[in-house]
Amino acid sequence: MKKKLNGLVITYCYPPYESPESFVTYKLVDALSYYCDLTIIKPRIEQTKYRNKNILKTNIKEIEVTIPSYIKKLLSIKRMPLRPDRFLFYYPFFKKRLLQIDTKKYDFFMTRSQFHSSHLLGLFLKKKLRIPWLAHFSDPWFNNPVQKKIFILEKISLFLQKKIFSKTDINMFPLKELKEYFNSQSDEDIEKKSIIVPHSISKISKKKRNLKKKITIRFFGKIYAGRKVKNTLIAISNLVNSNKNIHAEFYVDDDFFINYEELIESFSSIKFLSYLNYSNYLKKLNETSILILIDIDEAYGNLFFQSKLVDYLQSYRPILHIGKSLTYNKNIILKNNGMSCTNDPVEIYKSLLAMLKKVDKFKPNYNLIESFSSDKVALKLLKTIENTVNNDAK
Repeated sequence: MKKKLNGLVITYCYPPYESPESFVTYKLVDALSYYCDLTIIKPRIEQTKYRNKNILKTNIKEIEVTIPSYIKKLLSIKRMPLRPDRFLFYYPFFKKRLLQIDTKKYDFFMTRSQFHSSHLLGLFLKKKLRIPWLAHFSDPWFNNPVQKKIFILEKISLFLQKKIFSKTDINMFPLKELKEYFNSQSDEDIEKKSIIVPHSISKISKKKRNLKKKITIRFFGKIYAGRKVKNTLIAISNLVNSNKNIHAEFYVDDDFFINYEELIESFSSIKFLSYLNYSNYLKKLNETSILILIDIDEAYGNLFFQSKLVDYLQSYRPILHIGKSLTYNKNIILKNNGMSCTNDPVEIYKSLLAMLKKVDKFKPNYNLIESFSSDKVALKLLKTIENTVNNDAK
């Protein structure tokens, strides 16, 4: 019997932290853990905030890093001018913990972004270990079109980005366009050591969904990176106010409750709720009549694969894409027999009405959904890891 490879995964965004971004990492490494022995090192999350800490069953060993309260207070400062991100403050605590564990037993290690600052730990480990380093990049880093440009910080970002690409063995991106964007900024051709690892779906079941009699429109996720929410709220509130059988819920992060207090008060017919744990998140998706995905209108929207999209697909529910750009998200939603409209309250209202008339007859694209299976994605990644480890051992 072939011996399993032993891998270490470093990430700053992982359950029990409740967000589509953390679930993306969980689904991939959970599927990969059936073929590799994996250990994940991640921030310790207080159970007082996330009570369902142990709800996810997994084969992965976990190492938790305690982050001091003063660092957490620093992280709560909004729009802190740090690059690649404010989680740079985690670095010394993770480094200290890595020095305490036996890293020599691993055959490979992986750094996962979000957030990009986790890759700086990869630079540290690569000096210490002569094993392959796989780095995953979820979003643009240098010259990120949705970040404010600060000259000196951009210079630092580019320096760090190039340094990391000079040391990685395999680079992973969720989209071809994002890979090409990074490659255009690099001194070397990173295409040769880069692969596409799409966001994936944990479990696929064609069982009939348990839809309740009431109609519920739901949105999940963050409002950032140029995504404009107000027009969607106008359209949905008009729909809810004109029909007592229609309900709407927006599951958003903590930042939304701070930054959009005025909108929450203005659109009282819509429920604004906090993120759910993974199991309840999937359950709510399955019970939804129509799911909303708000996209970026600008051309650079094709660099972003929204984390929640695969979870939306997994629910087999109709999805309304909002945005004018021809993004990857839009293309997938249309292939899945969903709809798309511009970010205009009248167009959104009309599109929702049209979808509601056919909601009971909706049929998803099962073959498309199956292509995002985490097992398929993990097996393909496993082949790359095995080849890289074997070549490195020669």
